[in-house]
Amino acid sequence: MHPHRHPHQKSHDPKEGMTIVLAITAAFFGGPELFHHTVDFVFAFAQSRYGTDLAGFAVIGWAVIIAAFTYYAARITFDIALVSALLALATRFF
Repeated sequence: MHPHRHPHQKSHDPKEGMTIVLAITAAFFGGPELFHHTVDFVFAFAQSRYGTDLAGFAVIGWAVIIAAFTYYAARITFDIALVSALLALATRFF
């Protein structure tokens, strides 16, 4: 703990910053692809269950779900990968 830092104040973690940037990039490129391949199924499903009037809202909700899923899945994956890579480097050199 830094001697002049408030105990509840988080310090900057470069690994976390890199993980966030990689997750945003993965969500930016992967989210639309996943949405493109699933939107027709979701629209047909929502239309058959909830009617044509609500199918558009279901597609909007699906877009939000896809965005959140791709971001958090990528963030977890990159976080684990970066920790594993750092541990592999540490065990190799120390």
